[in-house]
Amino acid sequence: MVGELARIGYDRARRLLILVGMAILAIVVAGLLARSVDHVEVVGTLLFVPIFLALMFFGVSGGAVAGVVATGAYVFLRADAIDAVGWGEFAGTVVSRGLGYVLFGVAGGWAASTLELSLDKLDLYDTIDDLTGLHNARFLVDDVGLESARSQRYETVFSVSFVEIPAAEIGALSTRRRRQVLRELGQRLDAGVRSIDRVAHGFDGRVHRVATVLPETAAEGASIFHGRLLTRLTEFFSSHDLDVFLTGEVCTIPGHGDALEARLENWRRIDAAEHAST
Repeated sequence: MVGELARIGYDRARRLLILVGMAILAIVVAGLLARSVDHVEVVGTLLFVPIFLALMFFGVSGGAVAGVVATGAYVFLRADAIDAVGWGEFAGTVVSRGLGYVLFGVAGGWAASTLELSLDKLDLYDTIDDLTGLHNARFLVDDVGLESARSQRYETVFSVSFVEIPAAEIGALSTRRRRQVLRELGQRLDAGVRSIDRVAHGFDGRVHRVATVLPETAAEGASIFHGRLLTRLTEFFSSHDLDVFLTGEVCTIPGHGDALEARLENWRRIDAAEHAST
């Protein structure tokens, strides 16, 4: 469950949880009305709504304050009855209601804050692309940075193969079919590289980008790999009746530092969009 929420981010997850919570409270209230429960108790149940909203947006402190305010509101609702028959008849009900409000606010606020922290951590360390199962843009940017530092320190060579796939043809597929194609694409790409190579996928809304980091690979070897990759991708898309025009290039370090940096800018933008909250 947390993994699914992490994919959509805390803000959207919070909206989803609020909708679910409101739906549950609506069902509870509908049940009370169907049983002709005292209208004060129905309103008392509805007081959980502002508490729920407060704890979702302001955590423990918001939930606790809202719980205290709701307790005061409930006492106000019962004021006439308390004046008529005395405090003793309603003391137990008011105390239990008040404790329920405050505990709900505090416990719910703690749970909401914990969930937000957990999702933020998952988002911070997320390196897997949801569409293909390959590495994502964040991983690629960090990985290329590490390879560049290693290349400078130990005077080694490495290359990165970049391929751009226009999204129009894939985007025209049904949602289910599109997911299947992209997942299969990820599996094919992962199976088609050496164990030391790393493949990443990024999507900017217009273009699916595939990058393969090739350690200890000079320009000639990288060019051969790139050509074969384009052939395999063309055959893959043809097998799915997709007419896709592929573009791309190979950047080898040392030698193509400027070209590599220009390519990485696209991936940084994808990473920024995918992890906007971090």
